[in-house]
Amino acid sequence: MIFLDSWVWLEFVFSGENADSAESLIERANTAAEGGLIAPTIIAEVAYRVRVVEDQDTAKETVRAIREFQYIDSMPLIDEIAEYAAELRFKYYDPGERELSYADAIHIATAVVHDDCEVLYSGDPDFAELDEIETIIL
Repeated sequence: MIFLDSWVWLEFVFSGENADSAESLIERANTAAEGGLIAPTIIAEVAYRVRVVEDQDTAKETVRAIREFQYIDSMPLIDEIAEYAAELRFKYYDPGERELSYADAIHIATAVVHDDCEVLYSGDPDFAELDEIETIIL
């Protein structure tokens, strides 16, 4: 199972430089053999960015599309993940260097806590060189 950070979704939606790689990851995650994982904060980030850049209807359509992927699951944010995310943010947050957001910390915690998740994909350098899980920065 692979975790798809909001960067992957936004790269695909906005046809960024790595849109083809993002699309391949989404397709790979949406298979029974691999499976994908997101956190509710992915929905929040994607919905917000799409609404800012496009409009509310496009944001709703994008969220609907993400939810309809058969093999990509959203793991609920529970207290255990929230507490672990706080620990991770404390560990990795470095002002001016690595300003790991609360949402990013939740993404890492979600990926780590889910036993079947093996790797986290993003384009955000704040995810580089984590001790807890393999990360691949596109």
